[in-house]
Amino acid sequence: MSKEQKSGTTGNALPELIDKLDVDAVGIASIADWKGTKLGETAGKLLPQARSVVVLAMEVYSEILDLASTGRTMGAASLNDLLDRSSDFLSGRLTKAAYDIVRTSHSLGWKALPLPAAGCPMDARFLEAVFSYKHAGQAAGLGKIGWHSLLITPRFGPRVRLAVCLTEAALEPTKTDMTLDCDSCGRCLEVCPAGALAKPVAGEQYAINKFACCSFRSAAGGCPECLRVCPVGG
Repeated sequence: MSKEQKSGTTGNALPELIDKLDVDAVGIASIADWKGTKLGETAGKLLPQARSVVVLAMEVYSEILDLASTGRTMGAASLNDLLDRSSDFLSGRLTKAAYDIVRTSHSLGWKALPLPAAGCPMDARFLEAVFSYKHAGQAAGLGKIGWHSLLITPRFGPRVRLAVCLTEAALEPTKTDMTLDCDSCGRCLEVCPAGALAKPVAGEQYAINKFACCSFRSAAGGCPECLRVCPVGG
């Protein structure tokens, strides 16, 4: 193993690959900066020597969201299917990008773990994934988490899909100076048809009844409301 590999540095190969990935936004967090937090702990459980978290994002087009609804009629065509197919397409692109990072990490002698845009293992008891993409995205400077519990990006608002790659390679972290003022908005709380959202208590970023949200989305065949009304990036 070379001196470069022992230190965890990657030269230019991995940063250059990341710059060329066919995604809309990329954020990087250093695990060392999040030591002792849940984000750092869960990353360490998945890849014990992980040094960096790479978060990948792609835009969900507003034209498709505008056609989705929370109501459906038995047998009638559902335009929510367009959102489902869009999600499938974006998930495939994002997951491929995560695997590209793994391939280059391996070529440099580093282990890496791709976490797909769809199908991340989840603890059904708490509706909690084994790794939080949105919290990783916030740590990586892609945006901030709003009252609807979604990652809000400066360019696209919450209208993004995410994938993640953990790598042993040491990468330069990215930052954001984005600020949110959900307190003066609250539109997502007003429109939530499941009544699953509430104003968070001091010190918390959001308050959501995940079981109410999930049950409603399942029964309604989808729910785009909080994505649609968030004014950021619209």
